[in-house]
Amino acid sequence: MPETQACVYTEPLSFRIVFRVLGSMRLAVHLLLFVAIASIIGTILPQQEVYTDYLHQFGTFWFNVFGNLDLYDVYRCGWYMGIVAFLIVSTTVCVFRNAPPMLREMRHVRSNPSDSFLESRPVQFEYFSSKSDTESIQSAIATLGDFGYQARVLKTPTGDTVIFAQKGRFYRTGYLLTHVGIILFCAGALYNANLPLKWAEWTGTVHPEKNFDLPLSKIPQSSWLSASSSAFRGIITIPVGQTVNAMFELVGDGFLVQHLPFMLRLDAFRVTHYSNGLAKDFVSTISLYHHDGKKFKTGIVRVNHPMSVDGVQIYQSSYSDSASKLHLHNYLLSAPALPPATISTSVGEHLKTFGSQYAISITDFKTQNVIPRKAVGLSPGPDHGMINMGPTVSYLVNNDRDHTWIILKSYMKAFSRHGEAYRLIGFRENGSSAYHYLTIPQGQKDGIHLFMRYLSDLEQAARNGENASKTVFISNLKKAEAQTQVFLTPHEMDVFLQSSLKAMQELRAYPLPFLTVFHDYDLHWSAGLEITRYPGMKVIYVACFALVFGIFILFYVPRRRIWIQMSEDHDKGRRLKLFGDSSRNEEDFHRDMEELNDKLQEKL
Repeated sequence: MPETQACVYTEPLSFRIVFRVLGSMRLAVHLLLFVAIASIIGTILPQQEVYTDYLHQFGTFWFNVFGNLDLYDVYRCGWYMGIVAFLIVSTTVCVFRNAPPMLREMRHVRSNPSDSFLESRPVQFEYFSSKSDTESIQSAIATLGDFGYQARVLKTPTGDTVIFAQKGRFYRTGYLLTHVGIILFCAGALYNANLPLKWAEWTGTVHPEKNFDLPLSKIPQSSWLSASSSAFRGIITIPVGQTVNAMFELVGDGFLVQHLPFMLRLDAFRVTHYSNGLAKDFVSTISLYHHDGKKFKTGIVRVNHPMSVDGVQIYQSSYSDSASKLHLHNYLLSAPALPPATISTSVGEHLKTFGSQYAISITDFKTQNVIPRKAVGLSPGPDHGMINMGPTVSYLVNNDRDHTWIILKSYMKAFSRHGEAYRLIGFRENGSSAYHYLTIPQGQKDGIHLFMRYLSDLEQAARNGENASKTVFISNLKKAEAQTQVFLTPHEMDVFLQSSLKAMQELRAYPLPFLTVFHDYDLHWSAGLEITRYPGMKVIYVACFALVFGIFILFYVPRRRIWIQMSEDHDKGRRLKLFGDSSRNEEDFHRDMEELNDKLQEKL
């Protein structure tokens, strides 16, 4: 007898199965979880910054790991937008599947259920009444009305009377609003991600420029974006008094140049500080012009208070020095009696001094600088242990002979210690992580001319063979006073003598043959502005309202249904059965039903 094989029927992957999977709650929850995790990463990790900043912050290994995962621009990377798009599809399918029966349920309430349906309700009570049908119905409807229920009387096919009452009939709108809100929110986020730009990058239509030192006029046209771009987010640093019509949008390890729909001029900039030197507020006054040169708007931009114009938001993000003129006095320690050489420079400039042996590079300028009080020999104050030293210049000195370098900070503002004013200079040699400080007394007048002249006179006295004594110190100080026309009182002279001796000891550890002192500056500010256009924000605002309102309905507007079934019992009179169910908060509903049952028994 020939063997027969049983036929195995395999159901094909039909559209119905795919449709069911896409609309499943499990898939939607997982997608929401992935979006939430990615959004948390995008919130914690600063987005769209220069890649060198990330490299310095995380190191080579983690920089490459985060870069390969596109975590430096999470909200616009391909995998994030793919998850968001998939979430839109899944939620839309879920709404498409469930909305019709929900709408039918809200329009046509199942008010005349079967006995098996009523017996399955979680809340049930039973009692008997001696009143007639009419009296029982009227009393029951009145009692239900006192509890906020709308009731109506029905007749079952067996002739029994059923009173049906409910509230929260449209509670399903909470479900619909939350799901529609998720769809709109994700759609707005995708719109703000500027999908046309991402497509242009993928297809090679635009090419981010990676040379950040390239002048704007030499940036190729393939790195420029039109002013009609649907969405953008870029930065621009603009000095006071200048006008720009483009900004830079960081893309990966390069940038694109975005044409602005207007010209922007920085009219003025102002920054205020707390007493400890930290920035309190910085404000830009800007004017906007049409491309034909006609001004159409003027306003101020400050932190957390952007300016809005035609869907474009202008934020205050940072500020910096803009080639402020810095005036320095350079003293030769080998000839301290000579007048100092005056140097006028700015951040980024390079100078040569001491026979071109030393190269000075001005690296930074700050109008406020906070250092520990103990670094300058002061005890901590009652509020904090820091002191604001005011304007500060930082510069790097390279010795071209032995190829060593020294980082220095010169503070323009004098500080007071035990009644004496001091000028401060900090230095840090290569291989050292801590700053050492020179505290040079300056006398009554601004500057260190008295100290330098006193230092020269003491050196001359030493060369003349005079021994160190109090008489020599005092006589040379009086000589320096006469030469500089800076005269001290007896008490000030005693303090100055002690301070000068200590400063001379500190100079023995100073590694340079010259002393550069910050004297004055001509301030010029630049404001860092962030300019964005997110046309999907209106959709996102609508989505947020739908989400909040929908969640409010789901939490606080439950559907509650009550059935009172009346039937005739020849032995005990009229039988009344009370059934009820609730979509949520069943414990609260059960307590309310007990109270309703007590009221009905009193009246029936």
